[in-house]
Amino acid sequence: MGTENWEGLLKWVCETAGTPMKQFYIYKQQALAECGEESNELYPRIASLMERDFIHALDNDALAEWGRSHVEALENGVPAMKIYIADHLLDFKPASDDTELLELKKASRHVAGVITTNYDRLMEEYVFPGYQTYCRQDDLLFSQLMGIGEVYKIHGSVDDPASMILDENDYKQLKERQQYLLSKILTIFGEYPIIFLGYSLKDQDIRDIITAIASCAGERRMLEMAERFIFVDYSPGQSIQTTNYDVNGKIVKMTSISTRDFMPIYKAIANTNMKYAPRVLRQITRQLYEAAYSGGDAQSVVFSNLESMDELPQDAEIVVGVGIKGYGRLVASEDLYEDVLFGNKNLSVNLVIEEYLERYIPQGGVPMYYYLSRYGDGPLGEKTREEIKSKMCFDDYLSKTQKARRGKWRNEQRLSEWSIESLEREFDDNAYKNIFLLRQDEIEIDGLEQMVKKVARGMLEDKKKLDSDIRKDIRIYDFLKYGIPYRKK
Repeated sequence: MGTENWEGLLKWVCETAGTPMKQFYIYKQQALAECGEESNELYPRIASLMERDFIHALDNDALAEWGRSHVEALENGVPAMKIYIADHLLDFKPASDDTELLELKKASRHVAGVITTNYDRLMEEYVFPGYQTYCRQDDLLFSQLMGIGEVYKIHGSVDDPASMILDENDYKQLKERQQYLLSKILTIFGEYPIIFLGYSLKDQDIRDIITAIASCAGERRMLEMAERFIFVDYSPGQSIQTTNYDVNGKIVKMTSISTRDFMPIYKAIANTNMKYAPRVLRQITRQLYEAAYSGGDAQSVVFSNLESMDELPQDAEIVVGVGIKGYGRLVASEDLYEDVLFGNKNLSVNLVIEEYLERYIPQGGVPMYYYLSRYGDGPLGEKTREEIKSKMCFDDYLSKTQKARRGKWRNEQRLSEWSIESLEREFDDNAYKNIFLLRQDEIEIDGLEQMVKKVARGMLEDKKKLDSDIRKDIRIYDFLKYGIPYRKK
């Protein structure tokens, strides 16, 4: 991906944010004086020191526009420096002809699950597309994990900056829950070999992981799992050896590989025997689990058009079939925004309402009335009901800052008329960022739809993620076009 290491990432923030940010070495020297050279404490301490200055950097010219583009997330309490770092990492993409990445993708079909401490989207977007991704600690703790076809981002993700483990407070909270998080994940994988790529037994993170598992899973279980741990560390030399490691006074033997070339490792993984892709198996497992858990008839679990599942037992009591287009992988919030606007995802209305609205509403909201207007009389989730009650009109989608700016503009009569067309004349390509200047009765839905589609299509064609302003516009469009008629039912 070409992204920076931990120190490089913090240096980049210092170099690009402007005043009152200091030179990185100043923060590092201060942190060294306070906590010593232990990296697991040093960099979180540096990040905590930097965050205090970064807040004030939002007032300088270099970050003013950036801050305005993220006002909704900032007002919701998401730490500014995390959003800044997430935006930076989202700009990185691997080279399409990267031979190592291509080899790893070939091996992905043979990998049941992935645990990563990286924030970026390399694993879920480029190597394991279609795997269910978990990045929030609560999701990991309270979700029914299938243990196959899943990515566990235990230090958070750029897709949800609030989830990123960065400063001292984050690490304190992680430490309080780490043994439960890791034990839950790794005990699911207890029967599989677990390969730690790019880590060695000398890494403090690895030592903490093993200690956390031992504390929660128990010594006997830990000893059994340790035999299946394989550590692959980059080194100029090459070796395969058995390494002794002390776990609570017990010596455990683990396999340690040192190599300068990971390609043979990927090829070896690709040669393992796995008949069906993990993402397909996960979808089947989840559906069967839900059928059993709900007490329903197992024979009612039916999919259709499922590829590469041509050999089924003749006496199977379950009809296994197939996901329709777009089924069998996690529906991302981005999919819902595109579907509401362009109707191009062929998503199941029931699936969206019963599973995904409850997931994404707490993460800043999601367009929902497009689906609710097509939904029958089935029950709605608690968060969906609360969202319906809290969003009664256009103004309920605006922040206090936006309402105040609207009042100021209107008092000063800054526009000759108040309409979508006038915004386009005044702000040109940035008109979509200023919808809040209008009142609900001044928004012509067709005009709003045309503008939002044009902007969103441009972002998607440029392979960019929809920014927070266009997302809010789509939620407003969804409310005005589908929500108002839905609420009158």
